[in-house]
Amino acid sequence: MRREGEKKDETLGNLLMVGVAVVIILLIVLFKLKAGILGVIIGTVAALVLIYWLMEVKRIFQEKAPALEEPEWFYDLIEEEENITFVAKVPGPAQEVKVKIVRGMLEVRGGGNFLKRIQVPKGVELQDEKYANGILQVRLRKTETLQQQDA
Repeated sequence: MRREGEKKDETLGNLLMVGVAVVIILLIVLFKLKAGILGVIIGTVAALVLIYWLMEVKRIFQEKAPALEEPEWFYDLIEEEENITFVAKVPGPAQEVKVKIVRGMLEVRGGGNFLKRIQVPKGVELQDEKYANGILQVRLRKTETLQQQDA
């Protein structure tokens, strides 16, 4: 199912192609009147070049911008006896990188409106965090209840 914006783009593209066809015909007639057969050849070459570049411009605008897609985000949760260590690449600067636990989720904020949430076991507390060279390392401490459940 097409969206309305796509229909408008297609209509605009069709109008552009009709306009190009009219300009091409005018170019050929103009060169024909000025220089005879050589004018027709030059006019045709100019028209073909114009068509080629307009098709390239249309193709560029129709391509989806890959920059709009959100890249995958990789992280690692390393579970030990008493601690859980979380390691991930997070955009900085360091003063914008913030970590907190909200309702069983580790919330990570970074530069450029970066926000990710990762589910962590209930009953963990934030022990410490380090951020260096774009890498965030967070140590979570298991509470006594969680440690007893693991045993």
